[in-house]
Amino acid sequence: MGRKVGFRNMWKALSSKNTCKTCALGMGGQAGGMRNEQNHWPEVCKKSIQAMAADMQGAIQPEFFKRLSIDQLRQFSPRDLEHAGRITTPLLLAPGDTHYKPVSWGDAFSRIESKLKRTDPDRSFFYFSGRSSNEAGFLLQLFARIYGTNHINNCSFYCHQASGVGLTGSLGTGTATIELNGLDHCDLFFLIGANPSSNHPRLLTKLKNIRKRGGKVIVINPVVEKGLVEFRVPSDPMSLLFGSKIASDYVQVRPGGDLALFSGLAKMLLEEGAGDQLFIAAATEGFEHFKENIQELSWDDIELGSGISRQEIESIGQQYIQAKNVVFSWCMGITHHAHGTASVQSIVNLALLRGMVGKKFSGLLPIRGHSNVQGMGSMAVTPTLKKAVFDRMTEEGVSVPATRGYDTLACIQAAQNSDMDFAFCLGGNLYGSNPDSSATTDAFSKIDTVVYASTTLNTGHAWGTGKETIILPVLARDEEKQSTTQESMFSFVRLS
Repeated sequence: MGRKVGFRNMWKALSSKNTCKTCALGMGGQAGGMRNEQNHWPEVCKKSIQAMAADMQGAIQPEFFKRLSIDQLRQFSPRDLEHAGRITTPLLLAPGDTHYKPVSWGDAFSRIESKLKRTDPDRSFFYFSGRSSNEAGFLLQLFARIYGTNHINNCSFYCHQASGVGLTGSLGTGTATIELNGLDHCDLFFLIGANPSSNHPRLLTKLKNIRKRGGKVIVINPVVEKGLVEFRVPSDPMSLLFGSKIASDYVQVRPGGDLALFSGLAKMLLEEGAGDQLFIAAATEGFEHFKENIQELSWDDIELGSGISRQEIESIGQQYIQAKNVVFSWCMGITHHAHGTASVQSIVNLALLRGMVGKKFSGLLPIRGHSNVQGMGSMAVTPTLKKAVFDRMTEEGVSVPATRGYDTLACIQAAQNSDMDFAFCLGGNLYGSNPDSSATTDAFSKIDTVVYASTTLNTGHAWGTGKETIILPVLARDEEKQSTTQESMFSFVRLS
């Protein structure tokens, strides 16, 4: 697709002050294209190019929808659907229809307005993609609340909800506690349940540099990912030609055995007396209870649960004790477990034991996916408003509901129980985000009206259809006339 766009056009697009549309590592914005907040250039990967190329396509031709039925669209791969072109006119799949058909903006808006007026707000939900801008997210969640529903959620509820809940419960904040430049000074980086070589490739430059200056990268993952053993960084000629070692230790924990491993590391630190007692006394609470619970665990149970020997756990622990600046990072290999929140909090406890929270060049780093998924949380795209935000809105005369809102899974379950009549999806692919495709198709089919706001087609438009489905074309962030902002996983806000 990039070749179809043309090198000159792609270079111009990537060089403009646009925030990268792919992962939450962050790039572009006010510093200029292909630059990070440290002003390093070039910061770009194939995913950046792929996302930009998809938005630079020509329009889907009218005969496309005349020729292809919903059943035929369901035979397309996600790539084929995206490569069909840009959606440039509202589309309608009316009850009983087999084909989408173009309709006017007036007709589309009239149908949506009529359905909203006839719908109990508690029987509606609004879903947001992490590629939306902060401004779009804020305005739509405000609209939804004024309309009368708190069933407001975003894509992070299927990936990093455990991180947000776990971090907030332990620290009072649901975001990272380290900035990007901290990775240039840490001497030990834990990479847990993540594969950035595939999903966040620019992060590998930082990991390569940690190893180059004598630091260590401990990968904890049941599966050996080739890119985490050795990776070729295109922006570094030597790395590109000869490859760069990434993992200094590769710990193949048993699937679901992370809690046992983290407990074993905590037990080893306590036995060695390696905790930062001054920090623990001044900045934490509940330590004695935590210590008692850890000490009650037997090494036999820890080894059995983690699949890692005591000797290997102690080796990892010694590296942690000797390190001065430590970063703990994780992704969905941690958060997708039923005990994801507990696992996140165990990571937090490990960091607190040695005072690696609130310390410069050290901290906690949930590796988030979409480019602005963290911004969605900051913009109150959540079922529950923080009390301060709720009170401020009330003071400003904005009436918002106080009812309990559903998260993403609860909305799908409610739809499956025929308790939802209207759904609005701003970007993303809610259907594709659900692990049970058949159940999700069934859930969507019971919703009276499903509205998508999208730039290109995806599997949700084929399989996630309601009794009536409307697709509204939207501009990509960099096509909007006004500037917008996005927030990276390092809490850095970009203007693009």
